[in-house]
Formats: sequence, C-alpha cells, structure tokens
Amino acid sequence: MYLSIFWLLAFGAAVGAFRDTSPFFLASTSEILASSAEIKTASSIFRDVSSELSACPSDYFVVAFQPGVHKSDYATRRSAPRLGAKVTGQDETIRSSMSVSEVAGVLDAAQIQAMIEKECKTRTTVIDTSSGSYPSSFDKEARIITVKFPMLSLGSDRAQQLSDNDGLLADIIDRIPSPSYTLLYVTSPKEFDDSGSGFAGYDFENNGIYQEPLHMQLKRDYSAHVSGKESASNSSVFAKYQFFTPGIFMGLMASFLFVSILYVGFSALSSLEVPYAAFEKDISAGAQKKQQ
Repeated sequence: MYLSIFWLLAFGAAVGAFRDTSPFFLASTSEILASSAEIKTASSIFRDVSSELSACPSDYFVVAFQPGVHKSDYATRRSAPRLGAKVTGQDETIRSSMSVSEVAGVLDAAQIQAMIEKECKTRTTVIDTSSGSYPSSFDKEARIITVKFPMLSLGSDRAQQLSDNDGLLADIIDRIPSPSYTLLYVTSPKEFDDSGSGFAGYDFENNGIYQEPLHMQLKRDYSAHVSGKESASNSSVFAKYQFFTPGIFMGLMASFLFVSILYVGFSALSSLEVPYAAFEKDISAGAQKKQQ
C-alpha cells in the first residue's frame, strides 16, 4: 500500500514538473543536422541551432514566436496542419526537420534572430500580427522574417486562434520569393511571457542591422484577440519564479527509488524467523555418540 501511494505522489510530481514547458519546431529546405527529442533544455537547442545556422544554409530565415502554448495544443492535426506537414515530412520541399515536444527553460526567439543577423549579416523584417499588416511581397535578397503572434487566449476560441496563426504563417512563407528557407517555430509557456510581446528585453526598433517598416494590409483575416494579462505587481511569487525544476524532480525520483529499495530490503530482513535453539550446542546422548 505504501509503494502505491509513493508512485501516485511521484506521478503527480511529474505532471507538475513539466507544466512550464513548450514545444519547438524547425523545418528547412536545406540540409541541416537536427535531431528531434521529447525533452531538451533551451540552452542545448540554442547551441545546436547556432552551430547549424552559423553557416547560413538558407536565403530566408523565418523566426516565428508563439507565446502561451503547451505541447497538448498541437496534439491534433487541426491545430496547426500546415506547420505539421512541414515537420512530419508531408511537405516535399522540406529536407530537414526537428521537433522538441518539451523545452525546459526559456528559448529566446530574439536571441536566435540576433545570432542569425550577426552570422549572416542579413536584413530583418519584423511582422507583428496583432497590428494586422505585413508585406504582400518580399525582396529576392536574403533576409530574416520575424513573426510575432499574440498570447493565446484561455477561452473556447483558443484552438481556432492557433489554427488562424498557422494559416497566416503559411501565407507569409508562400510569399517568400526564394525556394531556400528555414523556419524556426519558437514557443513559450504563459508563465514566461511577462511583457505580453514574447520578445522580452529586446527592442526591435533600436537593435538589429535593419528594420523594415510595414504598411501593407493583410489579404486574409488571421488577426486574433490578445487576452488580458495580469499585472506584474499583483502576481504571486510562484508566478514569477520556478521553484521545481526538472533537475530537482529527477533527484527526488532517484531518492524515492533508493528509499523504496531500502524499505523492501529491511522488510525482508525483519521477516526472517530463526529459533534460538539453532544457536545452542546439542548435548544429547545421540549427538555425543556421533562425536565419538
């Protein structure tokens, strides 16, 4: 009974440990060495992406950022069918793909953009979908296209909003004049988006090599409502900091397993029953004759 209670507690801890994770997807028409995984740290993903993209394998780099999601939001094909086709290999133009279901930590999309700008010395076009406008076409020269989506709402329109964002992203990619592009789809759980923009601590107006103004209207209606966020002054300390990391969780799991093994061992030893007579010397007449 005690072991069953232990495993229930361990399962509950596992569910709580990965609530602050979100997925990451990469799809490219170029050959990129990228391996998919169920869970990875944000730092390891950034190292892998930096190592592969530092050689500038594509003409266009699309860095899309979707805040406020979890891997369960992409459990069905209807949530993001066009993105799913690129990651799962259904799109014949894609030659390399990568998917990480749960990213532990914060993967900064602005940091990825800055890295590509530095290594490839290319221009950047920033598209804020909440403004309802983006260019109808792009120049043929290489560049970075940064697409910022608003935080997903918690209402019944959550799935529809994610599907609309998927359609908008597909429309932007279709307007790329070059067949060589790499898509980096970066997400974050809601707990890590304090600014509401998804690119906290990065000023797109004053950083980067080039920022192109946007004045063209959308041909399709993919705009979504941005859900209201709580004020930082009213949020609790548990909403600002992460007290239970995957490392602590794995340590607790190992400790519980070790304690359970010790418990079983001590229980087995304590259940042994040996009569006291087994340790006394046999002084009967039959035993004396055998000794002679």
